[in-house]
Amino acid sequence: MLVRMNVMSQMEYRANFVTGILMELGYLVVKILYVLVAFRAGRRIAGFSPDEILVFVGTFVLVTGFYAGVFMMNLFQLSTLVRDGSFDVLMTKPISLQFLATFRRSDIGIFLIDSVAGIVMVAIGLARIGGSLDVARTMGYAVFVASGAAVGYALYLIPQSLVFRIVNATSIAEFTDSFWDFNNVPMIVYGKVGRAIGVFVIPMFVITSFPALFVLGRMTPLYMIWGLAAPFLFLGIARLCWRSGIRHYTSAGG
Repeated sequence: MLVRMNVMSQMEYRANFVTGILMELGYLVVKILYVLVAFRAGRRIAGFSPDEILVFVGTFVLVTGFYAGVFMMNLFQLSTLVRDGSFDVLMTKPISLQFLATFRRSDIGIFLIDSVAGIVMVAIGLARIGGSLDVARTMGYAVFVASGAAVGYALYLIPQSLVFRIVNATSIAEFTDSFWDFNNVPMIVYGKVGRAIGVFVIPMFVITSFPALFVLGRMTPLYMIWGLAAPFLFLGIARLCWRSGIRHYTSAGG
């Protein structure tokens, strides 16, 4: 229902809708340039061939569809909702407050462009390296993509829950947004310390590197277990942070 309402709203301003799609296509071209550089160099990067790099970047583009098309616009607007009192209206609705506040807005154009482009890039990369996509591998890849999307949602919701204490968390949203592009390349390029932090402490690499590692057959048993456990752990932490923040919420009208 929320998706349908957002599509109807976007169609009221079609020029803006088309402009948004064109902007996302521009970002997509920039992301593809990373891959083109790897192909032109013709060298392996941290042990990965250009075709395998394409699988990583394709997965990044795919999951970015969830981030840019759903998560980002809702989390960035939390400060405005709290500051002008609109959050009060959401609290009166007979459904989950967290769900409504963090999923009420979506951009189906951005989501479809990134999702389709990401899937195509992954498929091309796997075809070029001769990788077979059987049912088990496809389902496993989908599971780790869902896991990565859930972890990404939790990681960006946790700092945003501070909005109920400090009211204006725009700077926090902008700061955390800058971390997203760490996923644009395989996590192996960050070294042992960087990988340990990005996998187990602030699991940014679980978001896009884990699905790519799985479909390429390079995932270790430890990473596989952690990739399945991390979304439950961090969604639980995000839920606790959200509920704690709500207890500190004061309406804009007092």
